Order: sequence, then structure tokens, then C-alpha cells
Amino acid sequence: MAPFALGANEDGKVTSTNGKLLITDVDVKVGSKSDKNLDYGDKIKNEAKPGDKVEFSIEVKNNFTDAQDLEIEDIELTVTIEGIDDDDDLDEDAKEFDVKADDDDKVKIEFEIPLEVDEDTFDVLIEVEGDDENGTTHKVEYALDLEVEKEDNEVQFTRNTITPSEIKCSRTVQLSTAVLNTGADDEDGVVLEVLNSALGVSFKETFDLSNDAFDDDSKFRKTFTFSVPTDVSPGIYSIISEVIFNDGSDTEEETADLVVTDCEALKEAEEEEDVVVVAPPVVTVPTTPTDVVAESVTTPTLPTTEEKSVFRSTGFLATLIVGEILLVIIAVVIIVMVVRRKREE
Repeated sequence: MAPFALGANEDGKVTSTNGKLLITDVDVKVGSKSDKNLDYGDKIKNEAKPGDKVEFSIEVKNNFTDAQDLEIEDIELTVTIEGIDDDDDLDEDAKEFDVKADDDDKVKIEFEIPLEVDEDTFDVLIEVEGDDENGTTHKVEYALDLEVEKEDNEVQFTRNTITPSEIKCSRTVQLSTAVLNTGADDEDGVVLEVLNSALGVSFKETFDLSNDAFDDDSKFRKTFTFSVPTDVSPGIYSIISEVIFNDGSDTEEETADLVVTDCEALKEAEEEEDVVVVAPPVVTVPTTPTDVVAESVTTPTLPTTEEKSVFRSTGFLATLIVGEILLVIIAVVIIVMVVRRKREE
């Protein structure tokens, strides 16, 4: 059977024979502003900007009566914004649902407008389809217009990430940043600065950005590499990326946090450098004659005030030995003298 289409009314355009599936209410929220009770073919009064959230709230009704008592099942709902993504469509599907006879259900679909988008008015198509319990298909459509407008001067960050986000012993860090001209005007002499004085981070780049969202010249990307000094205290350090544009009149800022923690290996090495080793004094014990028994001397760990016996002192032993030698010499002299006298007699 060929598709059947009725004229559009406040309940949408029914595109199936004897269609009992209707769209009874559509509200649209653009950013923080809402436009309620939109009719088929209306233009959404609030313009969207690049990066805005757009939420569609759609009420779907099963127009069978209670007496007919036919549920419409496995209803599929799709919202499409046509040609908004560099001439490609954006579309989102709701989770399938059922609606009982003479009842309705409300479904919400959310989009995010691309940052890379042209200023234009785009068609929005809402399509709803489901089968009743007898196997008959019911379809209905709804059409709206969505306008996208840009600020004259606007530059936004599309990336500002730090890798790694936490460091210990390895101290090399990379910050990847990217900006995009989302405004209607070209931007000349744009300045990007990356700063953190505590870490000694200071980078600066100057460049131009075109206003063509789909031109590479509307974007700037850069990865900055730096090393964190080993004497930086543990903590969380915010690295600030700031882009300055519109002849220095406007700025946009993003931060990336870097967590610095203790490096245990470095900490242990520093502690080892601080340790002073003191060796105990070495005491040499003199050798004693074979006929004198030398006592073993134990060197105490700490000196004490105990007095030594005179008989154990080194000076006493030496004196004793010298005295014995002298006695032997005297005895030998006496014997020699006695022998000579006897010979003379």
C-alpha cells in the first residue's frame, strides 16, 4: 500500500492510513531558554549558539478510544536536525515505548550544537512510528526550524588536558591545548599563554584564526612539554591556559590540575646523604714478653671513669723488665770480680 499523508495540523502530519498516533505537544529548550507549545512548521524563537544544548520535549498520544482498547507498541521516535554538521545530519533516537488507548507519553531528546557550525536556519524533523495490537502501522511527523547565530567575537577551548595528571618520580609533563574560532569575525593576533609560577611554567604563542568553522585556519593546536623540578613540594598545582583575542579585549581561560606526590626513591636517597657514620676508636695493645701473661683488653663502646691498677699499666711492666735486666748485669759483674780475685790469690 502506498504511503498515505494527511495535511499537517496541531497534532502533526499523519503519514499513515487512519493513523491514531499523534504528536500533541512540542516544547524546545535552547540553552537556558524555553519555547513552549510549538505548532507544526514553527520557527523556534530562541537562536542556538555553537556548543549550546537543545532539548526537545515531545508528547505522543494514542488516539484509539477506551472502547477500541488498542495499545500502540514499540513506538520509535527520532529527531533529526538536517545538514547542521558540515552538511551532515544530527539525529537522536528515543528508547522504544508503548502507549495505551486514549493515553499519552512524553519523551525528551537532547542535542549539543557542534562548535564547528555555520550561521544558518536548519530544518528539524520529528518522526514517530508504532504498531497497534492488530499489526497496523501508525506514523506521524512534525517539522520545526532552528536558527543558529554566532557572537561577533568568540574563541573557545576544545582541549586543555595534562598528561600525566599525577606525577611521582617521573617529572616530564605534557599539556595539550586547542582553541577554535566560534565567532562570526576573523581573529588576528590571538595570544595563548600557559602559566604556573610555582612550577616555572611559562609559554606564549601568537597566531591568527579565520571565521570559517570548517577551515583548518580557524583552529590552533599545541602540545607543551615541561619538567617539574625535583624540589617542588607535593600538592595540587593549577596550570592556567588563557587565550586573548578581539585585539586584546576578550579572554577565555581553562585550567588543568597537576598532582605532585612524593617520590620514595628520591626521598630515600636524600635521607642517605644526611646520615653521618662515626667509626669507634681503635686501641692497640702492646706485645708482652713470653714470661708475662698478657691480659686481654676489651675496648668499651663508651669511655668510663674507672681507674686502672698500677700493676696493669704499661709503664709498670716496662720498669719491671728494665730492673730485672739491671739485676742480671750486676750479678754478672759481681761474679766476674770474684773470679778475678781468686785467680790473683
